[in-house]
Amino acid sequence: MSASACKGFTLIEVMVALLIIAVSLSGAVKVMGNGAHNASLLSQKTFAQWVGLNQLTAVKLKGTWLKTGESKGKTEMANQKWQWVQKVIKTEIDNVNRLEVSVYSMPRTRGDNPQATVVGFFAKP
Repeated sequence: MSASACKGFTLIEVMVALLIIAVSLSGAVKVMGNGAHNASLLSQKTFAQWVGLNQLTAVKLKGTWLKTGESKGKTEMANQKWQWVQKVIKTEIDNVNRLEVSVYSMPRTRGDNPQATVVGFFAKP
């Protein structure tokens, strides 16, 4: 049988094909891993925003005028502990205060950025 009659792939061709497959599969695995990580971060931010909105709603339902300053509290949502920090800031409009609620996942370390911050404005009743 002559060399020109033999059909098939050379070892180099097979190795190049395997290299291409390996590189593309590793990229696909990395993309899927990043997608899972991003989904986890998104759910954390969503829960943190809900905690902040719950705190704004609790303040609104109390119906009392909040004095300017800062207060902290803890709560639990989605089997996770959260810390919120609420800041009441006087606005340029009399009888209207700004309320900022920043939410952190627990345990919180110094220098952490909040998972979410929600803002509301409240008029004096």
